[in-house]
Amino acid sequence: MNQKKSNQLKFRIKNSVVSIFLMAISIIGFAQKKSTTNFTKEFLFKTENDAYLFNKNDAYYTNGFMLNYNYVQEINGVKKINSFELGQKIFTPLKRKTITPADIDRAYCGYLYLKYGQTRFIKKDALFQFSGSLGIVGPAAWGEGLQNTYHSWLKYAKFTGWKYQIDNSLGIDFGATYATTLAATNGIKMVPVVQVNLGTTFTNASAGAMIVWGAFEKNGESALWNARISTKENTQKRKHEFFGYWYPQVIAQAYNATIQGGVFNKGSMAVTQEPSNLMYQQALGVCYAASRFTGKVEYVYQSKETPSQTKSQRYGSFQISYRIH
Repeated sequence: MNQKKSNQLKFRIKNSVVSIFLMAISIIGFAQKKSTTNFTKEFLFKTENDAYLFNKNDAYYTNGFMLNYNYVQEINGVKKINSFELGQKIFTPLKRKTITPADIDRAYCGYLYLKYGQTRFIKKDALFQFSGSLGIVGPAAWGEGLQNTYHSWLKYAKFTGWKYQIDNSLGIDFGATYATTLAATNGIKMVPVVQVNLGTTFTNASAGAMIVWGAFEKNGESALWNARISTKENTQKRKHEFFGYWYPQVIAQAYNATIQGGVFNKGSMAVTQEPSNLMYQQALGVCYAASRFTGKVEYVYQSKETPSQTKSQRYGSFQISYRIH
């Protein structure tokens, strides 16, 4: 190859390298630009289990999972997040080996449901939620089958009293929540929360307050309320949120089908109990959110759902969310 051809080849290679480099810079710049735009949809997965606490207990509210699809709208200046949730919860007594009904201190029950909810973020850092759900308790909720499956995988002993579980019963439920920031500084805020549920599965009311500390956004933009999706760009003041929270609440129960059985079908063999009139529950959690992702870890303590329970309840919760445009 002569010198002229060699120089031409070097020039072409140099131009190609420069072109590839400039293209890469453009792609990176475009990706960075896209990463700062708003996300309008969110997928969420949450799992709850007392085994996450490594306390060797497996009872009462023993397992739950929730899958959510959320999307945002803004109508007349009001931000609204619509949520569709598919969930299942499993409840068992303390003793795995059931010899007689007297061994059952909390009813066996599976609960499967589909829920629609909407959260409206209104003035003065307040929000209002309402929801409606259609669910079923009983064998059709697949509680026994799912529990036996993962117990088999993990080499756990099986619960032997599922023949005494709550019988099949459909339920329709409605709920409402109101929350507002009562006091806030740069690093801590208090958010009182009032909830009411009315239906054939759950009828109860609760009052409590979230104490939040760390780096957080306002309620309408915060992962605390799964609200990091928006129709507008650059709605968050921070690149990320990282905060802890404590949420104590008092719950008044009027009806709980996972303990008492369905309103219209208790079941001939089902072992049921009456719910506690008043309960105390508290959650202690940590949340991190940035760009597309949110992660939450939570510890929950719950007093006895029914006076017949031998112990109170404790379980852990993990949540991960992914947002898209």
